[in-house]
Amino acid sequence: MHSNATAGARLRVGLVVPRFTLFDPHMAPGFVERMRAAGPRYAQTLERWFDVCFPGVIESDEEAASAAARLADARPDALVLAPAMAAPPSFGWAVCDALPGVPAVIWNALPVDRMAPDLTQAQATENSTTVGCVMLGNVLVRHGVAAPTVTTAPGSAQDLERLRRVVLAAAAAGALGGASLLRIGAPIAGYLDVEATAHDLSAVGMREVEVGPGELGEAFAAATEADGRAVLDECRADGWGGDPGPQGVRSGRLAHAVRLLMRAHDAVGGTVNCHGPLLRFSQEVGITACLAVARETAAGRPLSCTGDQPAGLTLALARRMAAGALYHECYAPEPATGLMLLAAGGEGDPALADGPVRLEENDHYPGEAGRGTSVAFDLRRGPATILSASPTAGGWTLAWATGEVVETRYRDMRGPNGMFRFDSGDVLTATSAWIASGATHHNALAPGRLDVEAPVAAAALGMRSVRV
Repeated sequence: MHSNATAGARLRVGLVVPRFTLFDPHMAPGFVERMRAAGPRYAQTLERWFDVCFPGVIESDEEAASAAARLADARPDALVLAPAMAAPPSFGWAVCDALPGVPAVIWNALPVDRMAPDLTQAQATENSTTVGCVMLGNVLVRHGVAAPTVTTAPGSAQDLERLRRVVLAAAAAGALGGASLLRIGAPIAGYLDVEATAHDLSAVGMREVEVGPGELGEAFAAATEADGRAVLDECRADGWGGDPGPQGVRSGRLAHAVRLLMRAHDAVGGTVNCHGPLLRFSQEVGITACLAVARETAAGRPLSCTGDQPAGLTLALARRMAAGALYHECYAPEPATGLMLLAAGGEGDPALADGPVRLEENDHYPGEAGRGTSVAFDLRRGPATILSASPTAGGWTLAWATGEVVETRYRDMRGPNGMFRFDSGDVLTATSAWIASGATHHNALAPGRLDVEAPVAAAALGMRSVRV
């Protein structure tokens, strides 16, 4: 159900609102209208944050089938199931069954904050969203569908914020369903922890498209110097400063070629391995792809390095949940301060920059054609989350840790870096727990504490969630 949502595009949500007509003859005047009004009201709330497809309140099996067909055409990233009252769960299940693999969230939208002291049976029926959610929740569990539930009190901004975060996480995971990840270059030999097979990726509903030397060579050869200069001009227009070095135009050409390949294969992210025969050590290309990686990541199609496809998947997920995803490694804990050094190479996501992005000559990894262009910047201080997804013997695991970026110190590293403090406790214990979690050695750093989002997204993708 891949929607190809990228940076700047809102995730797509299908709204399912069942209602039961059985009680209509016995209810107070206006009951039917009040119940039917719940659907548009729910849609208006969700439209603050998402593109919403609402096929109308469902009151029969026929309407459920019609709603399922309409939602299937809309290809939502997630479904929000919000019964207006106690209603047959078959209505909601008909939609879920017709859209397998689309994550679902149950929204129990309570209609009143306090029930009347002289409550009647009719009034209780109007206040029966919880019964409808329990009915639907049971059927989802029977069918093995994980559906997080959010109960909101009327007028509670805090409850609605939690709803937004839960639906966002489910939709971020759902947006990856059926998507393609690009690969340019096999992993570095011996890097067993960054590998992922086609079977591994299919387990989370994704597939890999490998670009060989012929396809890459043709794309690079077709990229002109004018294309390369246009890329650099675009970077300047976005506020990126600094000196790209003598191979800046060549790096721009490579960035242009990579973008065309990403678009040609409709890829949501992926990985490159600069340290192999396709890039640095190629007679045709001869430089690293750092500029291309930063540019695609800024466009919402993040790429990892060294051929680490699990990290590419993690970056794509994080970018959708938090509008930022920095490829990095946990380099070293510092016992004296309790901080962890997080650092990238010459690539990065400008969305996490504190201050200007600097174009620099990549003197770490020269290639056959010389030194390409990389990016460097200080990391934005504030709450952040480290994430890493990896296939394991028991299926995929999403390891994650919340904390805070407190400073950037090391400009001489010539790449994005910062010092991170774990929320979970002292840095040595957190470091040991991170190592034991099964994370790859390349991670995604997302802005904000994704303590609500990470476990929801993991469950939607069928992953085990491990908090460090």
